[in-house]
Amino acid sequence: MEKAVNYDKLINIALEHYGIIDFSSSFIRHNDNITLKIDNKEDNNSYVLRIHSPITSGLQGVQHTFEGLNAEMELLNSLNEQTSLPLQQPVKNKKGSFVSTIVDTEQNFIPLATLLTWQDGNVYTGKEINSKNIAYEVGGVLAQLHNFSKNWIIPQPFIRPNYDIEKYRNLTDRLQYGVEINLFTAEQYDVILDTMKYIKIIFDRTTKTNNSWGIIHADLQGGNIIVNNDSVSPIDFGFSGYGYYLFDIGITLTTFNITHRKNVLEGYKTLRNIDEEEELLISAGFILAIFGAFGFMVNNPKSHEWIQRRIPYVTENYCRAFLDKKSFLLEIE
Repeated sequence: MEKAVNYDKLINIALEHYGIIDFSSSFIRHNDNITLKIDNKEDNNSYVLRIHSPITSGLQGVQHTFEGLNAEMELLNSLNEQTSLPLQQPVKNKKGSFVSTIVDTEQNFIPLATLLTWQDGNVYTGKEINSKNIAYEVGGVLAQLHNFSKNWIIPQPFIRPNYDIEKYRNLTDRLQYGVEINLFTAEQYDVILDTMKYIKIIFDRTTKTNNSWGIIHADLQGGNIIVNNDSVSPIDFGFSGYGYYLFDIGITLTTFNITHRKNVLEGYKTLRNIDEEEELLISAGFILAIFGAFGFMVNNPKSHEWIQRRIPYVTENYCRAFLDKKSFLLEIE
């Protein structure tokens, strides 16, 4: 979105859809969406307003369409109704819809918006005194999400991203640009491509059943884990979609240091089993999450220093261990 766009006007137009007139707002971030905290002065409740305009075109996807957003809200609404997880609640607008269209003709800008209840707590940092307990709880939260998904009758149409090998092949194809501008070497890129070939083999031989494949969070990491003492709340289902449950675990493990990854897995195993063969799929998810981040950021000059620093480590340690069929999640930081 261009800097010239008037944020205040957009917020006012969006909140009119929900009958919120007297409020204060504070900016949280602009990444996949423009995200703000809204304090409603009329009822003293707080909300999260998301204006679905990604900061770069590379982040644009089905999750920004009306159908995709409505599916995300339906998922969150069903999770609230059918689980005991502490979750945000999607808020319907005055027309009874979870998704609002903001029409700003003056700025020639017509994004979509959604409103969620505010979740109290702090973003997980890994430095908490009770980090071990938090990691264990995160594993349990993931298992609850997957058990819900296993039994959930998905309403149709349900338009969400599909986390298959093609999605990540597209992202790793973008990394060719990193070679061209000397962010990393052609040899390192070859290791990435070889890793992708092996992950495809793993995906191809993993049967999609209700117990292995369904709706996953796909981004339960970093700022999407809210902590309130020992309680953990998963937020931001913006990337949720179809994928392997074990792949979802791999994505989450990228947030945790080697000391706490085992705790995540232990928490998960209290509700769902993981056998040795399935650990390969977790490792694949871990690596693909990193590849995905590289692919999203390779066109952003501000991320080049980070990519240049991380690629050698990832290819030499994670990728080579993975290609050699060696376990690395609990052994390599």
